Amino acid sequence: MKRITKITAAFLFLLAVLAFGVSADGVYSSQEDPLVSLSYVNDVLAPQIMSQVMARVEKEYAKADGKPEATGSYSYVQMKQGQTLMADGCCEIVLLSGSASVLVTGQENLAAGEGLVDITAGQALANGSELPVNHGLIAPKGDGRGFRITSVTAAVLVRGEYHIV
Repeated sequence: MKRITKITAAFLFLLAVLAFGVSADGVYSSQEDPLVSLSYVNDVLAPQIMSQVMARVEKEYAKADGKPEATGSYSYVQMKQGQTLMADGCCEIVLLSGSASVLVTGQENLAAGEGLVDITAGQALANGSELPVNHGLIAPKGDGRGFRITSVTAAVLVRGEYHIV
């Protein structure tokens, strides 16, 4: 009798293990639990994603004709004494802190007394003039107009094309 009980217990144990295995197989299918190996991600998935991203970037770059889009937002620039910001085109400037003076390099502009335009005060700033803090300034053309930092450091907001020397 003990032998039949042991066989029955072993049979029920195997049946329980088999039932658990079948239920676990149904729960963890590839549709519901997509486990992948690292080699699949590195060798297959990453190159596919990169090719899609590069195709999108090339499409957007072609749309812009190779020129970056103007966002219309200001860039915050931290500058040091002696550095010069020169406008490459129409450029808006706001000196937030520090001090700077107008720098005009073109002979025609120097002769005409042209420089930056202070749109807050409604006046023109000629070569050598101090830039007022928190005033909106415009360099109307990229013909050698800009400013040089005269304080130890200065913070500037700039919108438009420029380069720092």
